[in-house]
Amino acid sequence: MINYQPKVSVIVPCYNVEQYLPKCIDSILAQTYHNLEVWLVDDGSPDRCGEICDEYAQKDNRIKVIHKKNGGLSDARNVAIDVAKGEYITFVDSDDFIACDYVETLYNLVEKYQCKVGVAWLRIFHEGCEAGINQPPYIEKVFDRIEGIEKMFYQELFDTAAWGKIYHRSLFKTGIRYPFGLIYEDLPTTYLLFLQADKIAFCNRVIYNYLLRANSIEGQPFKANKLDSALKILDMIQGHANELKPIGKAVRCRLLSFCLHILLEMPAEYPDKRKQVLIDYVKRNRWKVLTDARARKKARVGALISYLGLNTARRILNQVKERNK
Repeated sequence: MINYQPKVSVIVPCYNVEQYLPKCIDSILAQTYHNLEVWLVDDGSPDRCGEICDEYAQKDNRIKVIHKKNGGLSDARNVAIDVAKGEYITFVDSDDFIACDYVETLYNLVEKYQCKVGVAWLRIFHEGCEAGINQPPYIEKVFDRIEGIEKMFYQELFDTAAWGKIYHRSLFKTGIRYPFGLIYEDLPTTYLLFLQADKIAFCNRVIYNYLLRANSIEGQPFKANKLDSALKILDMIQGHANELKPIGKAVRCRLLSFCLHILLEMPAEYPDKRKQVLIDYVKRNRWKVLTDARARKKARVGALISYLGLNTARRILNQVKERNK
């Protein structure tokens, strides 16, 4: 039972998700933790998202609505971070939904271990395939910031996603914001927030529900902005090589997986010569990832099939996707 409840700001960027938004907002308003302010950011959405946000704001005074010109996911989050009043901040994507004890679970973690970041588990489900949740035997762990980043880059217990985590607002007062205009914006941001914290608390309770839908960013055909983002992110993370040197193997593993992900999404004859930067990174690091015992199986398989050439690797990946449909 929580006695004192500091205010928690829940930030929800909204764009073109009118079909999913009510379920998302309802799950936030159903929280067992009540001292919330909910920032619904209508990022210039062309559908009814803005109207839906306003309708909910009339029903619950904890809801604040921002209507803005479309600037992308990073910009929508940043606008809300700048005005949020909560002692803690957490993010929810507008096509996802959360368990009723999402905020309470994360807050209890950071309060119990007196740290500034709390992380929990999620489940991924496909549209129309929402099965029940089987909670594993409960565990809690605490990591120092470097160990936490290492776990995250190895993708051992959690990943770099903005959601499924709670942050003390002081971490953002250092000026950290999500990079404007980039896709995969949390990859070069979450570890910076971790670097500002002394400890990271984790529990394996499944409290976040992530919808993998066909018309999401990941499900869309390859566009030039994905390569643009990948190149900038690679440069940004490599620019912090000194701070990340103790966990260089984990960083290498995550970046190789990221580069391969982008390359394998590209059409076979994609003409942009800048893709060679990603290809070179893979070639330089694949053997080290392949022989890294801590690298997850998916990363090592990716490193292995990269030796067959991108076209062959792409065919193998497509065959696996077809088989799993």
